[in-house]
Amino acid sequence: MSAYVLALVLAAGLPSWTFDDPTEAEAWEANAFLTGVEAKDGILRAEAIDWDPFFTIRGLEFPAAPWQYIRLRIKSDKSGQGQIFWTGATEGPYGGFDPNKTTPFNVVGDNEWHDVIVLPFWQTEKVIRQLRLDVYDGAHFEFDTIAIEAWDGGENPDSATYTWPQDSIATSWKEVPGTQDRFAPPRRLDVKGKGWAAVTVQSTKAASASLLWSAADEPNLKTQDFELRGDNRPHTYNLEMSGIPAWQTLVALGLRLPSEATLQGVTLSDTPSGPPEIDVDYLGFENAVNRVGRECTVVAQLANRGGESAEGLKATLNAPKGVTLLDDAKKDVPRIDLSDEIQMTWRVKADTPGVYAAQLALEGVEVDIAPAQLNFLAAVDVPKADYVPEPKPIATTAEVCAYYFPGWEKDAKWDCIREVAPIRKPLLGYYDESNPECVDWQIKWAVENGISCFLVDWYWTAGQQHLTHWFDAYRKARYRDQLKVAIMWANHNAPKTHSREDWRNVTKEWIDHYFNLPGYYRIDGKPAVFIWAPGNVRNDLGGSAEVKAAFDESQQMAKAAGYDGIVFAAMNAMGPPSDESIRILHDEGYVGVTSYHEWGDAGDLAPDPKHWNYQDVVDTVVPTWTAYKTTAANAGVTYYPVVETGWDARPWHGNKMQVIEGRTPERFEALLRKSKEFIGSEGRPIVILSPVNEWGEGSYIEPAVEYDFGMYEAIRNVFGAGDPASWPLNLSPADVGRGPYDYPKLPPVVSWDFKKEAPEWRPMMEVSTPAIVDGALRFKTLGSDPALTVVLDGVRAAEYRGIEFTMQLTGTLPENPRGQIFWSSNGANTSEATSIGFPLQRDGQPHTYTLDLAAHPRWRGKIASLRFDPCTAANVEATISDFRLTR
Repeated sequence: MSAYVLALVLAAGLPSWTFDDPTEAEAWEANAFLTGVEAKDGILRAEAIDWDPFFTIRGLEFPAAPWQYIRLRIKSDKSGQGQIFWTGATEGPYGGFDPNKTTPFNVVGDNEWHDVIVLPFWQTEKVIRQLRLDVYDGAHFEFDTIAIEAWDGGENPDSATYTWPQDSIATSWKEVPGTQDRFAPPRRLDVKGKGWAAVTVQSTKAASASLLWSAADEPNLKTQDFELRGDNRPHTYNLEMSGIPAWQTLVALGLRLPSEATLQGVTLSDTPSGPPEIDVDYLGFENAVNRVGRECTVVAQLANRGGESAEGLKATLNAPKGVTLLDDAKKDVPRIDLSDEIQMTWRVKADTPGVYAAQLALEGVEVDIAPAQLNFLAAVDVPKADYVPEPKPIATTAEVCAYYFPGWEKDAKWDCIREVAPIRKPLLGYYDESNPECVDWQIKWAVENGISCFLVDWYWTAGQQHLTHWFDAYRKARYRDQLKVAIMWANHNAPKTHSREDWRNVTKEWIDHYFNLPGYYRIDGKPAVFIWAPGNVRNDLGGSAEVKAAFDESQQMAKAAGYDGIVFAAMNAMGPPSDESIRILHDEGYVGVTSYHEWGDAGDLAPDPKHWNYQDVVDTVVPTWTAYKTTAANAGVTYYPVVETGWDARPWHGNKMQVIEGRTPERFEALLRKSKEFIGSEGRPIVILSPVNEWGEGSYIEPAVEYDFGMYEAIRNVFGAGDPASWPLNLSPADVGRGPYDYPKLPPVVSWDFKKEAPEWRPMMEVSTPAIVDGALRFKTLGSDPALTVVLDGVRAAEYRGIEFTMQLTGTLPENPRGQIFWSSNGANTSEATSIGFPLQRDGQPHTYTLDLAAHPRWRGKIASLRFDPCTAANVEATISDFRLTR
């Protein structure tokens, strides 16, 4: 133990290091991936030269509390993300450190000093004995100060305070220095049963905000994100917290707000708070490619995010001059419950091409609504067709490949787009992806706009496959061979689910069922396979030597089948460019390297970490491509640059994810032009587009409501060869009298008499496999917590106000037995707060149970599934003869 660290252990208070004394630098021990380490003039300096550079300091001993933070005064010449590892242990697999005891931080690489604040919430450690400071490869770092500080002096007793009005916040909540985070006085707060956090905020700017908390028995800071309106009016945002495991006993509660926002109150309760809050989530065309002279539909999607139901509203669509409204302008709005949304529609027609602004007005609620920009295209004079018109591929100056995600195998998959982002509705509609005619349209649009190949996400886990329906439809497509395809193995496999024998089976599957497709994509005459996670292959097979042996065997198998071999391309393996990491890939047998997304420095430049700008991607991605290309070339590997198609995963993941804003066809075209200049013109260069149809993640450029054909036409504007006047006109199915291709809209299944199979009902836990016997669903409980689950595919709770079923239980039940039904609404998990219990009859006879859900505060929105717990005993025979949701 150094003299300096010993002094820290003996001294009172929290440690800090200012590096005026060289022994302070000695205390922070650098690993082999840091060089030039020195402390001079009060600055600790170092160069990171490889993939895992870090400093470690041991021999500490200070109490760990939730109100402490780490302040790093840091300077770097390259942006990136570091980590602080912290632990009270001194022994273990990682010398006492643990991957779950770490907090990330971002560094701006502008060679200027920045105070970086790290909130570890390490209270579960009790005492901190070691710290590890991880930086990142390829950067110069300087540290002026590393300090453990506190934003509050100590913990107050347990509290029953669940409401903080504005004056209380102003006087008692404290801001963490150097951040936009402020916290209520630290105290243990029992929030079990307080399933709602209502936050009242007034903001002059639309931006993201976060509720912050930390649990008594879990480390790290937890966040629940929400979006602020920017209309400078107070709004109450109801955040549903029930079902979040860490929402139990809190030791910290706070908020992260932008500077433009004023916090006016916080309330934790068992029900939502505040008046109705109506948002117009979307106003615009229902479908893509709307032409003059054709009846078109405008849709307004309204959602209620307030504490009370909204009733008695009226909506009026004011059509601009030049647009004829074919319906009544004013319509009554149905009741909208909390977290529910409804759609209003109007039929319109225009006679002259152009962009028209249509305004929506709502009576009964105060809300600012941006006008809809309705783009009516010119009519086309083409004959009706009995099938997809034959494609007319254009010549291109480069090989343009694009990732394709075959994730739309059933109608329910489209619900997230219908409900959250209708502006993304594809030109094909909410289409049946297994329909070969849909695939033929995709082929036509791709090759007529410069895309020559789809790199299709492909899933295999220990011999089990899923999402193969698109490939199945492609095999049957009339124009199949005009679009090349290749496997992008999305090997998101769980650890240890892959082996050498499995690798042989994978290779055989490729050779037998994919490489023999006439349109299978080849690089240098060899079938190409892109692998999502090379590290997963390496870990499962037991190291790089085993990967090389497996690849060599695959090459032999391919040659034995008549091919020249296989080109393997590694994805998502580069991180910060590292000669060592790419050399490993080269030695394993990879010929190319690339990624799935490439955002440049957009994240580092974003003033709001949740809201990035697409223009920053355009402006900063070339140096990233260049660094990757140089690193790959040094290892003898080819780099394929990726052109970003966007990112906004809120339909799938809510407000937790960052969003790339400002994506337009014009900016996409500018990025494509940079990629064309980057790849040059020697040979037949390859450029890869990030996904064309990741509708849920917001990475999409296939024709859709948002830009019609605009994103696709940007591709041919850049890479198309020949006279643009010779390029084919982009046609929609409606232009030739085809479509729609939506999945048939079936009424939701909400009633079962069990006279036939009911695949919606599945075992969840501690029950035997249910079977239909003599017109009833029968199963046996295997433990004290048996449960079935049934999929409902998003029925509206407002339409179904109760549950009724007939059940017979045979066996030994406890005194006062009870059953329970849980439900998941609006994508949230099930929890005690979204459940209802009921007493059971013990006489072994059939009984009809009627449950009234109308008054339950959590029976609302769209119900995705039910969990049915028939009892709390093992070895009970259960027979359900009917089950229904009642209106």
